[in-house]
Amino acid sequence: MSIHRHISRIATLVLVSATALAAGKAWSDHAAVGVRVNGHAFHDVTVNAHDCALDVRLSFTAPEQGYSDPRNVVRNYHRFQARLKFAGGQVVESRIFSSTAAGERTYDFESSTADVACWSKDPSKIVKLDVIGCRGKACDLGAFTD
Repeated sequence: MSIHRHISRIATLVLVSATALAAGKAWSDHAAVGVRVNGHAFHDVTVNAHDCALDVRLSFTAPEQGYSDPRNVVRNYHRFQARLKFAGGQVVESRIFSSTAAGERTYDFESSTADVACWSKDPSKIVKLDVIGCRGKACDLGAFTD
């Protein structure tokens, strides 16, 4: 193989890699928050975006007293749902998730924006975290209110 052909292949590979990176437009954002639900302190939200998807991590502290009822163990189970609002008006909701123990906890979820113009390809900022919650395996979370 000639040196010219080898350099040409390297240049093509670099061009393809640069195009793939530009198409992905990965970005991330983090917000320190202060949301309390049933004694649980949600304190950090991190979002990592890639293509039409968002990877979200919620960090919270679950209180000992919320998991120590020996006479009514169903009350030692908590259900939550989170909603993130972004600077451009976009909204992402988690599925319902549970917490069954006290201490520092995290909940990770992925959300696709493919059905809504793939808005996550463009960087955005977290502006609000809402969390609804209830106590017990069959409890009713209710709905988010604006």
